[in-house]
Amino acid sequence: MSAHEDEGLRQIQREDGALVCYLVAGPTDAPPEAILILDGIGCSGWAFTRIVPRLAATRRVIRLHYRGHGRSPTPPRPWRLDMATLADDAAAACTHAGVRSAVVVGFSMGFQVALELYRRHRALVAGLISLAGPSGRVLESFQGTHAFAHVLPVARAIVRIARDLTEKTWRRLVPSPLTTQIGMATQLNADRIAAADFEFYTRQLAAVNPELFLSMLDEANRHSAADLLPQIDVPTLIVAGARDTFVPLPTMRALAFAIAGVRWEVLPEGTHAIPAEYPAEIGETIARFADELAVPGAPQGLLSLAVGAADDDASSFSTT
Repeated sequence: MSAHEDEGLRQIQREDGALVCYLVAGPTDAPPEAILILDGIGCSGWAFTRIVPRLAATRRVIRLHYRGHGRSPTPPRPWRLDMATLADDAAAACTHAGVRSAVVVGFSMGFQVALELYRRHRALVAGLISLAGPSGRVLESFQGTHAFAHVLPVARAIVRIARDLTEKTWRRLVPSPLTTQIGMATQLNADRIAAADFEFYTRQLAAVNPELFLSMLDEANRHSAADLLPQIDVPTLIVAGARDTFVPLPTMRALAFAIAGVRWEVLPEGTHAIPAEYPAEIGETIARFADELAVPGAPQGLLSLAVGAADDDASSFSTT
């Protein structure tokens, strides 16, 4: 087998009948710690398109497609979409790929999955990285209000009652130019991300069954791994965007302060889409973080996103 293997799609059959797919890239003779990427809800790789090639140059990279996302088909009912099941899917993908140890990168909801992976498969996790990812209760501070948590049950009921109509509407409206225009104008740093990249995301999101999407969102809102944070004893890096309205900076700061020895970084102009907005910086940071795990006693302070600091919130620190 050659030193490098082309990125490949692989699949595993889970005990409940669900088919789960994942992508693997990188050299076959890579260091033992792979990089496992756990995406956000509705995502299947768009934010990491420019990051994976950098990481796969030296390490094995596993990208999981959640049930009903990307190449993983919509699972059979009743859906099992809780964080524990998604974490078990990730562990099964690593086992299938021959990965015994991984730096686990969780983007948005993916960090909730990463935390459950740490809880349930501790030996697999060599380090944790949150990219705008909370520990749970995602709608408690979404857009600075609790209102969305109250609206979600109504939205789920509507989708259940009119499945065919809502699915057709979802697939038409989500990838529309209007959605892109609104997102670029209100939620993203348009100076750091191209409209074509966001359109790629909306196409991926539109392919997800809307009822499944809302079910996962409800699970992400009910789930919390706050109890686990003080117990984490692997190197951990938390990266936040100061302009993130999905998971606001105070929420991310509270997460960081709950983990002993954490490394905390803030991108002053970053929004919730920081992997897509800062692919070069974040790709380099993930690579260096993984490399330093192989050096006993290496100071985590060597990690830094070279983007400057806007204020006291946009600084870096390590807790003790």
